[in-house]
Amino acid sequence: MTIKAGTEFDRFLVLFDHLVEITNDWIARTPEDKLDWVPVDNKNVRFGDRVSLVTIKSLYIHTAVGEHHWIRNLRDCAEGAVVPVPKDPDLSAQLSAGDFVAQCASMHRENMKILRDLDKQQLKKRVTFVERQWTVMGFLWAVYAHRAYHLGNIDIYLRQSDTAAPDFFHFHATEMA
Repeated sequence: MTIKAGTEFDRFLVLFDHLVEITNDWIARTPEDKLDWVPVDNKNVRFGDRVSLVTIKSLYIHTAVGEHHWIRNLRDCAEGAVVPVPKDPDLSAQLSAGDFVAQCASMHRENMKILRDLDKQQLKKRVTFVERQWTVMGFLWAVYAHRAYHLGNIDIYLRQSDTAAPDFFHFHATEMA
């Protein structure tokens, strides 16, 4: 079943795809020596046990690994499923060791294909993640928010490194949704 144009899901697809493009542009502006730069390192600068050294590169990889995990789980899960917290140290290490931007971009293209194939019934499924119930559509907005949250972290790191971060609202002139 194809989703009609102009639906909430259509808007999500446009906005999510643009947010990933914007994140990639932020990374492209990051000086090589700032990708693994740590401006502040203390016990409060952590994102659980999955990002224990917060850098621009680690945040970028963390976001891509999370989306890879969540989108496949949301596609494949049954009604009422518990979506596990994304933990894939092997994928994180593989991305970290290679051309992580190109690999993450490829993963995003695969994610968008999976997303475009979701139908209305899949979007209405109820799932549980971190003890909260969501519809798949609602959880997709949480995936979007997760990326936006970490883009904000990356933006702050760029500014702390004395690198001009893009102006979010003027950086892309295309119509968003």
